[in-house]
Amino acid sequence: MKYPGYFYIVLFLILAACSDKKSVLTIDTQDDWTQKTARSENVSIEKSTDLNGVEDLMGNGGLMLTKKEVGKPFQKTTEFSASGTWSSGWQSLNGRSLRSVESEVINYGNPIDMRADWVKFSGNPVLSGENTLLPLNRKNITDQTILLPSPGGVPQDQSILKGTGQWKGKWLLFFNHTPDKWPNDYYWSFAVADSLTPLKKGQNPFYIDTTAFPLYGPIDGQAPNDWLEVDGTFYAPDETHDGESHMWLSKDIINWTDLGPVTGILGGDPGMVYDGKDFFLFNENGDYLTYNQLDKNLTDVIKGDTVLHVGDHTGDPDIGFFNNQWHMFFDDGEHLHYNIGYAATSAERFPYGWQLENDIYGPYNPDQGQTWDNDNKEGNDFGTGDADIALEDNTLYLFTERPIGAAYRDLKEIYENTGQSVQLKVEVDQNGDNTADDSTDWMELTMGSHSIDLDKKLKGKQYRLLLKLSSNDHNTSPLVRYVTIK
Repeated sequence: MKYPGYFYIVLFLILAACSDKKSVLTIDTQDDWTQKTARSENVSIEKSTDLNGVEDLMGNGGLMLTKKEVGKPFQKTTEFSASGTWSSGWQSLNGRSLRSVESEVINYGNPIDMRADWVKFSGNPVLSGENTLLPLNRKNITDQTILLPSPGGVPQDQSILKGTGQWKGKWLLFFNHTPDKWPNDYYWSFAVADSLTPLKKGQNPFYIDTTAFPLYGPIDGQAPNDWLEVDGTFYAPDETHDGESHMWLSKDIINWTDLGPVTGILGGDPGMVYDGKDFFLFNENGDYLTYNQLDKNLTDVIKGDTVLHVGDHTGDPDIGFFNNQWHMFFDDGEHLHYNIGYAATSAERFPYGWQLENDIYGPYNPDQGQTWDNDNKEGNDFGTGDADIALEDNTLYLFTERPIGAAYRDLKEIYENTGQSVQLKVEVDQNGDNTADDSTDWMELTMGSHSIDLDKKLKGKQYRLLLKLSSNDHNTSPLVRYVTIK
């Protein structure tokens, strides 16, 4: 079929118009920021590091202010520079016009109120079994509850972290369980989820991988109280009930090696921590929490001390670094009638300096009419213990025992401006001599995801982006997650 010449002219104009509306440049990964950088001062490109199963808020790379002590690792120092600048190199434009900029900016380091805004997963409990210390009836399980296959028992002492190998990119919810009566016949297992987001929609994302269930066992008295992955190796300190804690290692999650007891340990019920250099166990010791710094073989304590008086029976600490602080969640309450307590400290003061908040979460906080976790005979007669956290996107997820339930809260605080600023300018070189011939005014990129029309249409051979970041609070920095020019 032949078409008249004007048809092709119209088609060309339509395609050109559509093409002109496509993004010219998107920067949203560490590689993007690095490759496009021409010069910078007092800003850095940061990528999330996975410390203790908690991935920070930078994602795969974002632009933020540098820490003042540039020679120290990011999680070892708190204060940011007051201001900084970044410029891209010249980017080819080929005569096209620039119309708008899209961006997402957050306030990294803004304080979080851990007592507020928790929402319990409507399908709780996430994971249950035959011997759960609660009646298995419709009041205490839902159509979203996963019931353990044989061997079942009480799922407890859970940890949530990212997998490796065939489970790379997936969330693994580790736990131990006892088909018989505690402390006999412990099994170790895990459930798998592609994402945690469905929990917010009332859907349980977890499933049991039957090829790896049970993961390990049975073994009497040696049940991991925490799991941790660092550089492809998984660690699991147990809570041996004869007063020792053994350290277990695995390269493939399936096969585990017992390194033997950790000598010199202060307390029991360990939670394991890695700060980017050293490994620690944080243990319960009555009403106190202690830290135990391990030697390179992970079998001896080289330094330890009491770091927090909770004021009631405590234990099962879970610790992670995100949003420019160390965060610790732990049992808080009468023995076997638990709430969840919380404490935070700065990078410099770790493992000391914890600021305590008692009872931030528990059977009746928040009270959403779920009887399964009520601390009474109709519920589980246990309370809510052994908190473990995961951070996905802008949501913090909390997992508790017994059996295993879930809750979440959106980190709305990261969008609150408390004296932070990000300004962007676009410059255009019209003749290719690497000199700016025209530019926009400085434009403020507000917190959150936004699109801004440029104050003038720019055309030329090449262009570049300039960013100015600043913060009035030395503990916080604006974080630019992405910039897209259209």
